[in-house]
Amino acid sequence: MRYFNTHGPVNVQEHYVVSRRALVEELTAQIEQGKFFTIYAPRQMGKTTLLRALDDALDARPDFLAIALSFEAYESWPLSDFWADFSERMAYQLSTALPGKNHPNSEAINALLAGQLAVDERSFQRFFRQLHQLAPTLKVVLIIDEFDATPQDVLSPLLQTWRTMYLDRQPPHSLHSVVLVGIQNIARLNFGRSSPFNIAYQHRLEDFSPDEVRDLLGQYTTETGQPFAAGVIEKLVEQTAGQPFLVNRAAAILTQEVVKERTRPITMTDLRVALQKLTRESNYNFETVIRRAAEYEEDVVRILFGADYPFRLNDPLVNSLHLFGIIKEAPAQLCRIANPIYKQVLIDAFQPRQAGLQGAMLVNGYDFRPYVVNNHLQMDAILARFREFIERRGREAFKVTPMPHEATGQYLLMAYLDIVVRQIGAAHFTEINSGEGRLDLIVVHQGRRTIIETKIWRGQALYEEGLTQLADYLASEGQTTGYYVLFHARPTVYGRLPDDALEYTTQVAGRTIHVYLVRLGHLFADEQVAS
Repeated sequence: MRYFNTHGPVNVQEHYVVSRRALVEELTAQIEQGKFFTIYAPRQMGKTTLLRALDDALDARPDFLAIALSFEAYESWPLSDFWADFSERMAYQLSTALPGKNHPNSEAINALLAGQLAVDERSFQRFFRQLHQLAPTLKVVLIIDEFDATPQDVLSPLLQTWRTMYLDRQPPHSLHSVVLVGIQNIARLNFGRSSPFNIAYQHRLEDFSPDEVRDLLGQYTTETGQPFAAGVIEKLVEQTAGQPFLVNRAAAILTQEVVKERTRPITMTDLRVALQKLTRESNYNFETVIRRAAEYEEDVVRILFGADYPFRLNDPLVNSLHLFGIIKEAPAQLCRIANPIYKQVLIDAFQPRQAGLQGAMLVNGYDFRPYVVNNHLQMDAILARFREFIERRGREAFKVTPMPHEATGQYLLMAYLDIVVRQIGAAHFTEINSGEGRLDLIVVHQGRRTIIETKIWRGQALYEEGLTQLADYLASEGQTTGYYVLFHARPTVYGRLPDDALEYTTQVAGRTIHVYLVRLGHLFADEQVAS
């Protein structure tokens, strides 16, 4: 039986595969036109798998001969060693593929390949001119993966050579198309200098579409007979935003670890368990995202908690975070973290180590066991207590980190609830929603789920929108009551609190919502005056 693969290229014999057929056909058509182009994307987006599909498509065409290489090992190689190995591997690929083309001049071509193909850019051009003389109809397509690792000494001259060969086809040569694949686009790779390869088209490899995710999971259902319950695939799409590694890894955990019995449908509860396992594990994808985000930690934390950064790719910060798949463009041309799973991973990674201690300071030995009455958790009283703690001891508690005060407030609430649930024998976990600045804190006690949505106050309109979002979420979860905690640090910027009330209950779409407005501005009045 096939399985969901998360390590290395996939193939249809062993793995469930998103074919990206339309993209392969589009790229093949561009190659037929003789275009040179680059494909770039963050790690584990399926670049190498796409290249294999492209190579297979070209192999079926008699006049095309694809040379597929990886430059991954070359980064620190001396110039002479690079050219020697590059030349040898090109010769091997050509000699291996040539018999399948049944070319009448194969003997002469093999004699050419037996020599040294290239020792520098000039001999590289000379070889392809000589090859054209022996095989005028043969069209060589050079496909290079991990092009980011090209030695710096050879990078600009090699790009300039390909530009020259693209623009000047006289004398004619056999290099029909060049496809470069890597994390970075060529302009960035060339370190901001005027790129000598500006004739190339740029293709950013995108996430899986919802239809592609449905097709991928549909392959599993077809082979195993195990269906997904209503809404599960849509929830998986929402949480992963179609990021290929996340889709496959979540599906692998779901089908190989959480639900091994194939006789029952995979439920929403199963998916939540799988997503919890995923966000708590360490893997190469998360390590890369965290390492890159840490270079801009303060800005990433602000974006995490809903700050409005304009999405402008000419901004080096935005360009870098987008390049590595950490952010994407949201409506109104703003930056948002690329998917809810990355939000969770980054929130955990950047959580101040002192937050737990500060949360304990807020609790200060308080006994919460009386807040369970007849086996029912009195969440309204617990959250009211939290708001009062912040009112009394907030300034001291907020001496955790220079991050935005609202973000610190959300971290403190997580730490506070973690202490509370351990006292009363409950469980607590975070669920990240796709809404801007939203964190849902879920407390499970005696089998009952309590949903607490936290958000940062951004004005009356967004406050009311948040109420509607929470009501819709409660309806989808079959819950009649929810809790809405808003942190408000700058009332002069974002507007007055509604009715100046700090705690109240409202009805929205038939759902009861308890609202808690946690004021932070009065704790930092001197800072606001100074600013």
